[in-house]
Amino acid sequence: MNSRTPVEPTSNGLARSMRAPGHRTRILVVDRDPSALAIVRSILRSQDWEVIPAKTAAEALNKARLEGPDAVISEYTLPDMSGVDLCQTLRQRVETAAVPILILSASAGVTERVASLRAGATDYLVKPPEAQELIARLRAALDLRQERVAFVIVVLGSKGGVGASSLSVNVALALRQETRRGVVLVDASQSISAADIMLNLQPTSSFTHLLSRIDELEPGDFEAILTPHSTGLQVLVQEQGVEGMRPDQLRKVVLVLRRLREFVVVDAGLALDRATELLLDLADRVLLVLTPEITSLRGARYFLERARQLGLSRERIVLILNRYPQRGGLQRRDIEAALGLAMQATIPDDAKLVTYTINRGIPALIGHRRSDLSRQVSGIAKRLIEAAQEQ
Repeated sequence: MNSRTPVEPTSNGLARSMRAPGHRTRILVVDRDPSALAIVRSILRSQDWEVIPAKTAAEALNKARLEGPDAVISEYTLPDMSGVDLCQTLRQRVETAAVPILILSASAGVTERVASLRAGATDYLVKPPEAQELIARLRAALDLRQERVAFVIVVLGSKGGVGASSLSVNVALALRQETRRGVVLVDASQSISAADIMLNLQPTSSFTHLLSRIDELEPGDFEAILTPHSTGLQVLVQEQGVEGMRPDQLRKVVLVLRRLREFVVVDAGLALDRATELLLDLADRVLLVLTPEITSLRGARYFLERARQLGLSRERIVLILNRYPQRGGLQRRDIEAALGLAMQATIPDDAKLVTYTINRGIPALIGHRRSDLSRQVSGIAKRLIEAAQEQ
C-alpha cells in the first residue's frame, strides 16, 4: 500500500494506473532466523513486493488470516511446528487454499522435498536461496495461480446521512445488470442495516452464530448465509439487535467472498473506523461519498489525510458528490480545491425519488432506470467494470 504508481488520466474519469492500481504483491515470509528472513526480505523488496514477516507457524497462521497474502514462503523447520504441517494447515483454510507456498530448507535431500510437495507446497528451494531463482519460482507460482479474485469496492460516507448506503445498493445492482456476473453486497455498516430495507429482503439465514468459528467455515457455509435478490445480486445482511462483526471478522468475510464472486461491494458506513482501516488494503476502489456542505467536506478531508498516512494511493479513491447541485450548497470547484482531488461523479439532488424508492424497497436502478440518478450510477458502475478489466 505504500507505493505510488504513475497515473494517466482517462476519458471515463477513473484514474488509470500504469500498473495494478495501488497494489503491491504481498508475501508472507516465515523464518525464525532474523538474518535468513532479512535475506529473503531484501530479495523480495527488490521487486517492490511487500513482506509480511513471521517467526513462528502460529504467528504465520494469524497473519495469513488477517492479511490475505498473495504467497507464502516458509522455512522447513519452525519452532512450534514444521513447515510441512504449516503448509497442510494453510491448505485446509478457505482463504489460503489456493495461495502459492514455497518451502525453504537447508537440506537438498529428496525426503524433505517430497514431504513438502505432498503437503501441498507449490515449490521447494534450498536456503539461502539464489535471488534470481527465488524471484523466478515465485513469479511462476503467482502466474499459474488459478484462483479467481473479485474486484472489491468499499463505499464510505464522509459523514452520516450522505447517501453511502443508497449508493452501495444501486452500484451493486448496476454491476449485476451490466455484467450478469456474480456480485455480492456486504452490509458492514455499524449503524442500523439498510440494504435489506432498500431491497425489500428477508435475510435467509443468520450468520452471527458462525462468527465464533469463522476460521473453520467452508465456501458452502458462506453461500448459505447470502440472501438472494430477484436480480441475481446476493446480499450479506447483518442482523438487527445483535452485536455486529468485529473488524477482523469483517476482513475475513471479505477475503472469502472475493474468492467466490467477481465483484464485492462493501457498504462500510462512516470513514474512518477500525473496520474501515482493515478493509482499505483489500479495496481495489474506495468510493467516498460526500454532499455539498461544510461538515461533509470536513469529514472527507479527514479521510483523505488518514488514507495518506495509511499509504492508500489516491488513484484508488473515487470521490462521489451526492445531491448536487443543492440550493445554498458548496460549489463543486470549491470542494475539489479544498480536497486537492477531482470529483469523478456527481449524483443529482432528487430527494423525492430516493425517499420513494427506499419506502417501496425498489431501488432506482430497477424502478426508475431512465432517471438522471440511475444514469449517473450506471456510469460509475461502467467505469468500475473498466477498471476491473484493466486490473
